[in-house]
Amino acid sequence: MPKISENVKKEGKLIYNKDCYACHRWTRDFAGPRMDENIQKYVDQKEELVRYLMNPTPKQPEKYPPMTLEPLSQQDAQVISSWLFYLLDNPKDPERPR
Repeated sequence: MPKISENVKKEGKLIYNKDCYACHRWTRDFAGPRMDENIQKYVDQKEELVRYLMNPTPKQPEKYPPMTLEPLSQQDAQVISSWLFYLLDNPKDPERPR
C-alpha cells in the first residue's frame, strides 16, 4: 500500500467519488453502510481491504442492496485504501467525504 502523499489523497478522493460516494457516506448509513465503520473493521488487516476492493462481494445483503462496484485494479484498491485509513486517523481533514 502506498504511503500517504498529496497525490495519494487526490487519487483516493477521485476513486471514492467515482466508485463509492453514490452509496456510502462517511459517518452515516445511506444506500450502503457508513464508510468510517466499514474501514475500522480492516485496521488490523489492511491488505484484506485491498483484496476485497479487487473482488467485492455482498457483506450485508439482508440490510443493503447489492453493491454495484466493479472490481478495482490492485493499484486503485491500494490507493483508496491508503487514503481511507489516513482519514480514520485524520477525521478533521477538510477533504474527508461527508
